Amino acid sequence: MKTKQTVSLVSASALAAGMAQGAVTYSGLVNTQLTSATSTTFDLNQDGAIDFTVGFNSSNFAKPYVQGSPAAVPGSTPLARLAADGWYGLPVTSFGALIDANFLTTVPDTAPGSAPGQAYLFQDNNSTINTIGDWGINNLTEGYVGLEMYDNNGLSQTNFGWVRLIYDRTAQTLTVVDYAYETIPGEGIIAGQTNELGAPDIYAEPQSQTVPVGANVQLNVVALASPPPAYQWMAGPVGSGLYTNLTDAGNISGSATATLMINGATPANIADYVVAVSNLVQSVTSSPPATLSVVSPIATPTPQVLFGGLTAHFNVSVSGLAPTFAWQKDGANLSDGGRVSGSATAHLQISNLQPSDSANYAAVLTSGSLAVTSTVSALTVLPASSKSTYDLAVLAAGPTAYYRFNESGNPATNNLLALDNAAAFNGTYGLDVSNGLAGVAGPRPTDGYPGFAADNAAALFTSGDTNSQVTLAPWNLNTSTATFTFWVNPAVIQNYLAAILWSGTNDNTYAGVNYYRSAGTGAGLPGNVDLGYTWNEGGSAAFFFWDSAIMPPLDLWSMVALVIEPSQTTLYVFNTNEAATWPNGTFPAVNSITGDNSLFPFTNQVMAFASPETVGNNPNQAGGAYGFSGVISDLAVFNYVLNQDQLQTLYNAALGVPPPVTLQITSSGNNVQLTWGTVGLLEEAANVQGPWTTNVLATSPYTVPATNSHKFYRVLVQ
Repeated sequence: MKTKQTVSLVSASALAAGMAQGAVTYSGLVNTQLTSATSTTFDLNQDGAIDFTVGFNSSNFAKPYVQGSPAAVPGSTPLARLAADGWYGLPVTSFGALIDANFLTTVPDTAPGSAPGQAYLFQDNNSTINTIGDWGINNLTEGYVGLEMYDNNGLSQTNFGWVRLIYDRTAQTLTVVDYAYETIPGEGIIAGQTNELGAPDIYAEPQSQTVPVGANVQLNVVALASPPPAYQWMAGPVGSGLYTNLTDAGNISGSATATLMINGATPANIADYVVAVSNLVQSVTSSPPATLSVVSPIATPTPQVLFGGLTAHFNVSVSGLAPTFAWQKDGANLSDGGRVSGSATAHLQISNLQPSDSANYAAVLTSGSLAVTSTVSALTVLPASSKSTYDLAVLAAGPTAYYRFNESGNPATNNLLALDNAAAFNGTYGLDVSNGLAGVAGPRPTDGYPGFAADNAAALFTSGDTNSQVTLAPWNLNTSTATFTFWVNPAVIQNYLAAILWSGTNDNTYAGVNYYRSAGTGAGLPGNVDLGYTWNEGGSAAFFFWDSAIMPPLDLWSMVALVIEPSQTTLYVFNTNEAATWPNGTFPAVNSITGDNSLFPFTNQVMAFASPETVGNNPNQAGGAYGFSGVISDLAVFNYVLNQDQLQTLYNAALGVPPPVTLQITSSGNNVQLTWGTVGLLEEAANVQGPWTTNVLATSPYTVPATNSHKFYRVLVQ
């Protein structure tokens, strides 16, 4: 009888070497199920005498065992592992393992505290500390137990067998599936072997794989045959059904063994693979073919849609290789110099981005005779212009990430990206988020904010919907000093703990901006919820749910800033109706809590932000229960503290007041270097009174040769 099985683990055995096998006495399927009050016996070699008992020790379902019968002719015993305390336990043996004299320990006729020849699948010795065996205490486990038959005259002859068991501790059952016995003394048996071997039987087919360029690949087949089989691996174009014999050459070895090795896979190795297994009786071929897919190196991140003046970073890596790198722009090789660095490394950097840098970037990796081109990372450079003075102000402040949420694609169908226009920590819109495609507007001049574009868009979220969120790439901030700014327009009074921004996925590491129910009437309506924050790293004594007593009004755009310091947290809210936001009537609405307060001392611990962040929802709560209802726009993340004046500068920019620009001039050898950040155009004149000419090619930092003549410079912010 042939039994074809899926193999999760096949031990190194004599299969690949073509071990001779003799006749096998096989029980056929038994499928005897035992409960904690029953046991069963079986005759392994089918000579009429009972050889083994399987059951539960003293009706204890946590102690299933296999016990041999030394009085049988010949005698019998399970093969087990001896623990330090003298008890014997049975490991989970997978199909394909060789059971012979080197397999495991023979259980003696008398084991400490047990009946002769007895070993446990699992037993806890009436405790939860001392466990023997590998059969699992909380799950269903299936495997083989090695068995031994010996003569009673001094073990001069030994034969081997197996029994297959299923132990379900939850259901408190133990099932004897089948068993088999090898008739040639000392020969050994393969776990799962069921027939007298003749023509090859393939028990485990080669499996398809997807690997990166340069990875080492093994394709395996498990087959039984007598006489021992020969192997011939073949390959052909994917899906063609046509195959050519392989030989050991180049990066291929083992073409005539049970294991085909491909050392350092390349795109040339992409193919369908089969193996012919043959002996004097018959030849059989594995089926279906195993398809090998080789993935080219991936250039990340992509896409990058960044504002001019910022820095683009490109990365590429590949498993198993130590190649040389050559970055290309639209297929042309790059070299270091000017604003470009790292062109011959795994990390390319282009600083002070200009519109001319918009292109497709890829790296050519070379290792010996292997040369492969990575996937493309697309870069688009956005001009920073007076269309949005708020953008200019955010960029001048040096954000770690900046999400404007002004995409116009369809979140429901396009797996739409939420672009980070500062560092390409891009996110993904949930299917039920609405955006500019649906006419969702962000703060605009018609709202009293001429510093935003007239068509500025935003993202609309709905509570109670797990698909109403934006998931962002991890920022990896590793900080307890940070500032988060965003614009928010609540549609309703929010649910308790509704999250605007959330990071973290377990009970000990999480942070975010969320709402908190006020104990009193607070600002606004009775029963309102105010903005607060959550910040906890590894169970630290942080303010898990701090109530700021500030509530952004409904149907009104507010700029919110949460400032985190190790010993202080401050929340700011700026809008055009402060009286409805903060009962103290100050502008902006601001409240803070210090770590040395007598009510609840705390320290804001370092937060990793190493897991995806979400906007508009806390994904750890079922059914979107902590979701936000309203519109969010222009989320910026800063890895440092912005003070109130700096935050006021951001808000003033929304009001149409350009951010201040400082022009610095320093000497650099025989040159003069001018720097003014990312905002504004450099103008120059021979006289301080002008006329002034705009240098359209100048970008900060800008270097000019030092001369004895006078020249004047200024920066124009339009």
